[in-house]
Amino acid sequence: HFAIMFEALFILTTVDTGTRVGRYMVQELGGHLWKPFGRTSWYPGTVFASALIVAGWGWFLMQGVQDPMGGINALWPLFGISNQLLAAVALTVSTTIIIKSGRGRYAWTTLLPLGWVLLVTTTASWQKLFHIDPRIGFLSHATKMADNAASGLLTDATASRLIFNDHVNATLCALFVVVTWMVVVSGVRVWMRGEKREERGESGGSLALGVRT
Repeated sequence: HFAIMFEALFILTTVDTGTRVGRYMVQELGGHLWKPFGRTSWYPGTVFASALIVAGWGWFLMQGVQDPMGGINALWPLFGISNQLLAAVALTVSTTIIIKSGRGRYAWTTLLPLGWVLLVTTTASWQKLFHIDPRIGFLSHATKMADNAASGLLTDATASRLIFNDHVNATLCALFVVVTWMVVVSGVRVWMRGEKREERGESGGSLALGVRT
């Protein structure tokens, strides 16, 4: 019963939410290159963006089948970081909704947790990337695996798989942080415009966001 509940309430909902948010981000970014692609109501764009995200996590599932040390085993250190960065995106969108609806005086209820989540998770991401302790940093662990292979403590095949997994983790960690901060910066620009309208006494109007939800 616990295993079924864990899958239904945790794994499936996490994959579902992550896929949907990823699809929105892909369409938001792609919309800057081609406007029709940025419309979440445009069915071909929705299918294509969803396929890209599903192909992404599907590739990691295949890696887990082909490499016992890959897949979810390799990505597990990123789970906490990605989960909290997703929370930062949600808090950014929530703040945008509050400000654009003309209730900027209540924005602190989401800005405070947003600031804390960004501070802690960005710091953790930096440490996972560049910490000199191989038990913490992805890049330092990759260097240690290369040294172990050179000294004969690991076979070249095993070391190369571990180094590849470390580089994948490092790349994804950096990508997650950059995309999250792009969303936050985009949100701040919307907040500033919303605050200026509120100071002029204008109505909040449409709830269209800088990042689509």
